[in-house]
Amino acid sequence: MNYQVFATAQAAVNHIAEEFKRYSQLGQAIHISLSGGSTPKLLFQTLAKPPYNTAIQWQNLHFWWGDERCVPPTDTESNYGEVQRLLFDHIVIPSENIHRIYGELPPEQALVRFEQDLQTIPSKQDNLPVFDWIILGMGADGHTASLFPHHTDFANPNLAVIAQHPESGQYRISKTACLIEKAKRVTYLVTGAGKAKILQEIQSTAAEALPYPAAKIQSQQGITEWYLDQEAAALL
Repeated sequence: MNYQVFATAQAAVNHIAEEFKRYSQLGQAIHISLSGGSTPKLLFQTLAKPPYNTAIQWQNLHFWWGDERCVPPTDTESNYGEVQRLLFDHIVIPSENIHRIYGELPPEQALVRFEQDLQTIPSKQDNLPVFDWIILGMGADGHTASLFPHHTDFANPNLAVIAQHPESGQYRISKTACLIEKAKRVTYLVTGAGKAKILQEIQSTAAEALPYPAAKIQSQQGITEWYLDQEAAALL
């Protein structure tokens, strides 16, 4: 487990914001996949304020999502809607750089639309799009994106999948493990004391012996890293 411990969640988020700035200055289109959850909320709020709101060359960054709940973008549960409210409404970014998942469509249609949109990413490997950076979270049950323990087909060769939350039954659209693993860089952003025990388990146990998708999914060719705050890393 390649991990970096930050003093606070804010410090971890600031590091990611600096990376956004660096990527944006490369003078080419950079495709980044965002995560839902509480810590990314802090990231979006940070990016929306000085210096990042103007220092980042937003026209060079393309934003995608690891997963989306099957709800309209105006719903408080929408991952895209949250980024729209917290970040996109406060910066100047071309609308064509925002590649949302259409959660308001019936799941089968949303899936097809998402897979079609993903094919527009120019970089490919084994017919799968290659993301420059995929930022993921991890749930208390070890899920990531909407890939849940005991409900994930890690060999699914498609780009995306219709997933169902094991408890609520809510439908979601998610990137597949195979697509995530093609990325040049995969970063798990995990914060809070509630994640400490599972992180300890992931660090001390072989991934194949665990049911957690977050323990198993990593970049095949590039970097996989974990950004943790001190609370999450307390037992490592």
